[in-house]
Amino acid sequence: MLNKRVKIYISIIITVGLFFIIYSMLHISTNQIIDIIWFGFFAALAESMPLYVTKELTVSVAFTIDLMAVLIFGPYEGSLIAAIGVGFQVGKYMDGKIRHIFNFPYYKTLFNISQLALSVGIGGLIYRYSGGVSTTYIYPKYILPALLAAITYYLLNTIMVAVLVSLLTNRRIKYVLTKDFKWMVPNFFFLAFLGIVMSEAFIRIGYVSLILLFIPLLMIRYMFKLYMDSKQSYYDTINVLVKALDAKDKYTAGHSKNVEKIAALLCREFGFSESHTEMVRIAALLHDIGKIGVKEEVLNKPGKLTDEELSIIKEHPQKGYEILKEVPTLKEASLWVKYHHEWYNGSGYPDGIKGDEIPLEAQILSLADVFDALVSDRPYRKAFSQEGAYEIIVGNEGTQFSPKIINAFKKAFEKHREEFKHDI
Repeated sequence: MLNKRVKIYISIIITVGLFFIIYSMLHISTNQIIDIIWFGFFAALAESMPLYVTKELTVSVAFTIDLMAVLIFGPYEGSLIAAIGVGFQVGKYMDGKIRHIFNFPYYKTLFNISQLALSVGIGGLIYRYSGGVSTTYIYPKYILPALLAAITYYLLNTIMVAVLVSLLTNRRIKYVLTKDFKWMVPNFFFLAFLGIVMSEAFIRIGYVSLILLFIPLLMIRYMFKLYMDSKQSYYDTINVLVKALDAKDKYTAGHSKNVEKIAALLCREFGFSESHTEMVRIAALLHDIGKIGVKEEVLNKPGKLTDEELSIIKEHPQKGYEILKEVPTLKEASLWVKYHHEWYNGSGYPDGIKGDEIPLEAQILSLADVFDALVSDRPYRKAFSQEGAYEIIVGNEGTQFSPKIINAFKKAFEKHREEFKHDI
């Protein structure tokens, strides 16, 4: 369910956006209706081929078409074209189901249409009032107004979506902008450049240029899709390894996923970038990968381990390091896996390092690992309550855990208590 703040924000954007759309409809020339329909078709086509970065966040090449619309026709025409593009998109969800206006929540559709119409329309007004003139050559006289229009469109679109994400996830807007959206900046510059070039070509030779230059947009999408697919294959491989470990150690099934979740919350408190957090999450998923080489009778032994069996278990961080260090992209993460059982006072293993010698990322893995272990059933004890686990961890400040990791843990636990629950 949406909370009150989210409902108010969505309502404001929809109200203002729909007003702007109606205002735009009253200020367009009837001679441009056919152009608006044609460009709306291409915008919808571009919006219909989104790439999912996360379950909710998508990117598309429609930015270029929308920018062209305001540079060629004007702010009001551009606003309507953008609204048509979003409203009539037909795409696929991550689960393969077809998404269209009739099976998508109405408030999401209205919000997307409204915020995009506002972003594009205001970008077009900036173009006009900074000296830009539609339907005429852009380069070189109007290149600066065109860039200002592109930047305005991008910033407004990003900020409005970021505010919504901030309200939905209870994260500071600054964090959302710098960590979740910063990676999109290079993408914006390239699409803005392409939009200006395509606008110039359209003004010179007409719709033929739009059809020809739409092909590079499809190629850009294809290359980005290849990158996302390779990234997904990478995660699929990691998940296969995690499932293999879960199948081997029945008492810790789901443990790695929970450690990943808690580690991500701690990374957020330290202000890690999205890419940095992503690498810590991968390390969290693989932190016990060294246990693959441990016999099942030792892993699943219901009683107390012998000294020899305990020493075998204690080899798993080193074994995990040796497995992961051979993968170039995981070389740094392999050290975090190696040191996730080190203690702040130096009494951990395998190397007995202490204090700041232990990488912060390894400290994050360590605390996440211990907390989830405490709130999980084990063959030799029942699970502790969340509060009991919290007290144990906080009580080990200065011995097992550093003051800074405990401080981050306290803040994360207070904000996201529900997310610290053990999920099987």
